[in-house]
Amino acid sequence: MAGVSRVASREVMWRRVFDDLGFEHAQLSRSDVGWEVSGSVMVAEEGAPLRVEYRIGCDRDWRTRTVEVEQAWRGARRTLRLEHDGRGRWYRGGAEAAELAGCTDIDLGVTPSTNALAVNRLRLSVGGRDEILAAWVRFPELDVTPARQSYERLAERRYRYASLASGFTALIEVDADGLPTDYAGVWRRVAEGPAAPPVPNRGFIAALSSDGAAAELGELASDFGWLVGGWAADVRDVDDDGRVRAGEGEWWFAWVLEGRAIQDVWISPSRGKRGAGIGDPAGANNRYGTTVRWFDRRAGLWRIIWVNPVTGVTNALAGNREGDSLVLLGEDRGRPIRWRFDDIRPDSFTWRGEMQDRQGGWRLGAEFRLRRIV
Repeated sequence: MAGVSRVASREVMWRRVFDDLGFEHAQLSRSDVGWEVSGSVMVAEEGAPLRVEYRIGCDRDWRTRTVEVEQAWRGARRTLRLEHDGRGRWYRGGAEAAELAGCTDIDLGVTPSTNALAVNRLRLSVGGRDEILAAWVRFPELDVTPARQSYERLAERRYRYASLASGFTALIEVDADGLPTDYAGVWRRVAEGPAAPPVPNRGFIAALSSDGAAAELGELASDFGWLVGGWAADVRDVDDDGRVRAGEGEWWFAWVLEGRAIQDVWISPSRGKRGAGIGDPAGANNRYGTTVRWFDRRAGLWRIIWVNPVTGVTNALAGNREGDSLVLLGEDRGRPIRWRFDDIRPDSFTWRGEMQDRQGGWRLGAEFRLRRIV
């Protein structure tokens, strides 16, 4: 019977048979907390390759709880993340999506896999019929709208699906896990088998990363939001005696922790050049660390923590925007330090690290000139 899984993890492949312009490789897995359906879709859309990666988490009763989608089309990469409380309330990017109120399931228009969610959740008897309100995602628009649909169980493994708004109907043949084997001559199963072991830490990355800033940040998100992406760096470290040691590096930024923080990974030398030259006293300092930035509402400022496991250095700073710059103050081994983001432009900026001398002035300790690469 659909809804009773035979194996804990399996994968299938569908071909888009109505035009022979697409394939999907999907995986179904079960855990102690529920079900996960994930997949990679490659189709031709308006003459251009469309690639979609998705991951859907459901509870034990197949109620949709989390949806992550990443799309690449015509040179642009877009993402979508939705959360569902299981009772009809949806959130997008941390803000409530009131327009989706009452939706029970997700329906990704680019894949047949999401039909399995309603099939398994409804658990219809043969001859039974039910209507649902689905959160329907269109591609490549990547917009989400409520869509009233119905499912009717015609036989043990056959359903009639209907979009009640458009009048579209389709016969769907499914397997014992509710996954379609034939979707009305549109998608057809062409391969199946046990799934390979999961990629290590992929669950951790998904839990950490966010599609964008939390709605609660409002305009504050723009203070550091412009950094999101990748940057190449020209590095200059300045010793106490004034000697300058030059190098290069890479800096990556992303929203994390439900969009309430921005985290970076700062690498110098960059990954392609790390190796025998590490620790060369003539070169710039060795860095492979991370910073987390979040806004402290009680104090009314941004707090920063930098950790570099290579050298063991840890710094805590705090500050805000000052005019056209971002200025952060802290201490390093008892000495006041200041980090500044200056000369900010869409595709470049300068980062300066300074230390206070005994006279109260600021001495340059490091200067990075950044240019956007992503």
